[in-house]
Amino acid sequence: MNVVKKRKDTLINCIYFIGIIALYYIIIKYAFWTLAPFVIAVVIAIALQKPVRFVSKKTKIKKGIVAAIAVLLIIALLISVLVLVGYRIVVEFRGFGEYIVRRVSDLPSLVKSVEGWLLERVAFLPDGLEKTAKAAISEFADKILLETAAEESALAAEASSKSSFDISMLATPLGGILSTAKQIPSVLIAVLISVIASFFITCDYDKYVEIMYKMLSRERADKIKKTKDLLADILGKMLKSYIMIMFITFSEICIGLNILKVIGIYDGGYILAISMGTAVLDILPVFGTGAVMIPWIIYNFIIGNTSLAVGLFVLYMVITIVRQIMEPRLVAMNVGVPPLVTLAGMYIGLQTFGAIGIIIVPVTFVLVKALNSEGIIHLWGDEKAEKSVETPKEKTDKPSKVKN
Repeated sequence: MNVVKKRKDTLINCIYFIGIIALYYIIIKYAFWTLAPFVIAVVIAIALQKPVRFVSKKTKIKKGIVAAIAVLLIIALLISVLVLVGYRIVVEFRGFGEYIVRRVSDLPSLVKSVEGWLLERVAFLPDGLEKTAKAAISEFADKILLETAAEESALAAEASSKSSFDISMLATPLGGILSTAKQIPSVLIAVLISVIASFFITCDYDKYVEIMYKMLSRERADKIKKTKDLLADILGKMLKSYIMIMFITFSEICIGLNILKVIGIYDGGYILAISMGTAVLDILPVFGTGAVMIPWIIYNFIIGNTSLAVGLFVLYMVITIVRQIMEPRLVAMNVGVPPLVTLAGMYIGLQTFGAIGIIIVPVTFVLVKALNSEGIIHLWGDEKAEKSVETPKEKTDKPSKVKN
């Protein structure tokens, strides 16, 4: 009988969790962008509660007026940052993209450089092996060059055959432009709704909390409030940690490349774009600064630019050492979720929900872990209770207080 009951309980739990996961999927997949303006408004309202209350109490100005001014200031600040910084970023990355395209278009010379470098490296082998290795390397390089030349010839032939202007060629670009233009009113409406909702929620935040307590039982309302506080704490710490790590990496690469440029080792540009791109990759699992620095070092070493390769290697080692020292000090990064789970969450989120899933799914894992640790939900062992339990040995090891 106990076995049957356990199976029933297990089946009910499975159905319950499947329902929760299905609801989560439907909300994120189909309702996230619809609800996004209101989610943003709630986040802004929660963040502004303390400063709005403080200013309203000190100045005796009505909370509604202070809330309106605070929301407008926040929106104006965000727009100013996006316009000023965004323009510079776009210009820098556009030039950097053109530079990368030019470097990639010079593939034959790169293949020849790699071939020569490899042929020199196999010279230590015995005569028979050396000839075999050199023949294989030369054959592989020739094959790549022939395929590249064939593709370039095909593209040139296709371009010359279309000497007359065909209006149908504009169909795809114009369609993309029109579809993007159609999105602009929707974005503006969403921004406007976020601003208005932020104002109303900030003004009447206490009323909404009171309504929640009336609609729900005291226990459920307290759990929701605790979940909200926990989520705000987790997101705040994670955001602070990510920004700190990105800023440190950005500063190190920017300063390092400028030093290499001053002493004459690095003669390129686009330092801002390289620093920003590497800083973004540095916060992603698996990738890190090595995703940019290691191929760059190998490339310069192969083409014979040894001084820059050594300089980049030293810079990479400095970044790695500083990261190993600083990361444990950033407590928010140590959220208790294994890196493999975070990586799996990013991959599942990307495949299921697109780019936004890279952020949402790992944050969901972190939140579930924190809720379970705090005892708000019970999915596995109660970690809070386990930490509070002392072993007999720990109790006996504690020194007893001796009364004088």
